[in-house]
Order: sequence, then C-alpha cells, then structure tokens
Amino acid sequence: MKTKTKSQKGLTLIELMIAIVTSAIVVLATGIVILFGQTFWNDAWKKVNLQRDASYAMLRMSQSIKEASSAAVDANGTLIVDGNIRFYHATDNLQCQIGGQSQTIINGKVENLQFNVAGNTVTIDLSLKEDDAQTHFISTVMMRNYGG
Repeated sequence: MKTKTKSQKGLTLIELMIAIVTSAIVVLATGIVILFGQTFWNDAWKKVNLQRDASYAMLRMSQSIKEASSAAVDANGTLIVDGNIRFYHATDNLQCQIGGQSQTIINGKVENLQFNVAGNTVTIDLSLKEDDAQTHFISTVMMRNYGG
C-alpha cells in the first residue's frame, strides 16, 4: 500500500467544493446582471417607442392644423379642421377621419387626448400609456391660413 507524501498533488474534497461554490456564485451574479440589464433595456425601449408614437401623432395633427383656415372642437372632444378632417380619441386609439375614410394613427396606447381652440391657435394635449411606461406631450399650433 502506498502512503501519501508531500510530492503527490491533487484536490481534496473540500477544495473541490469551494471551487464549485465559488464558480456557482460567479455564474449566478453574471446571470443577475444580464437579467437586470435586459429588463432596463426593455423598459427604456418601451418609453422610446411611446415617445416616437406620440411625436408622430403630434406631427400628423400639426401638419393638418398648420394648413387649415379653421378649427373647432365639438361636444365629444373631436377636433374638426376645415370642416372635413377630424381627430378624435376612441377606445385607446387616436383616429383621423378625412372625408369618409378613417385611419388609426395610434392603436391601443392613448390615455388622454384634448384639444383647445382659441383664435388661430390649437393646443393639443396627448397622453400615451403602455404597461407601466407613459408619456405626455402638449403642443400649440398656429393655423397659417386662419380666416378669422
């Protein structure tokens, strides 16, 4: 039978267990950092998309208002531009109706949409929300061809 001498090398069970536990801690910490990073990235991306959608909607409405000679808000909160273009909030959507054709500008994210017309200016107040992300835009647009 051989006896162990100082020149023999190897790992003891305790050293092996310490290496396994240390490796597990490093892998777990790395996984947590990746998971939190991905979560923060997704939340930021939702906010960016909401702001992009709100910016696009404001652009569409502003272009129509700038070219208009008249604008009014009816009892339902619908903005009527030049008598034939309508912007309104219906079931979390922002709708635009030109003549008989209706288009959805924003689908399922509109929390609030309000218009205020005073002389040749139209104030737009738009709030969007998706899950826990939200954005709020307010803009005042002047009609270039206002008839008075």
